[in-house]
Amino acid sequence: MAQVDPLQYAIQLERDGQAFYTEVAARTANPLGRRTFEALAADERRHEQVLLGLARKARVALEGEMPKQRLVTLFSTLGAELRAQLDADTGDTAALEKALAMENASIAHYREQAGKAGDAGTRSLYERLVREENEHADILRNCLTYLNKTGQWFLWDEGALLDGG
Repeated sequence: MAQVDPLQYAIQLERDGQAFYTEVAARTANPLGRRTFEALAADERRHEQVLLGLARKARVALEGEMPKQRLVTLFSTLGAELRAQLDADTGDTAALEKALAMENASIAHYREQAGKAGDAGTRSLYERLVREENEHADILRNCLTYLNKTGQWFLWDEGALLDGG
């Protein structure tokens, strides 16, 4: 079996993620889920471009806001009426679980490549991708909690304290 170039593998991971998120966004009736998947697809497109830049030995900017900074507003902008309409759909839950598995695979790959990087710039790039993919995983876990345990999600998200009285 031929050895796969780690950078080409990373680019393919991002392309696969982008295709998956785009497809799921198109099939998701839930407005929150659709917007979340569209945002994740956009991030994967950006990651692909960063990795292609690395492959071309181009200088790649590591600046820019992290995914959670952009996506957390999806929850805060929903009105109470729309929130009440959102139900846990098994298709959405399964898609979120698959997406989480994909993000975890990306995290493992980028963490490994950061450890093997021969220069500080490449290591920094992979470490940034690890942080971004970790945020994607956090967002997906938060969505799963929202769909499956809405009451717990509101307590966690709002940081509520239960004092018994």
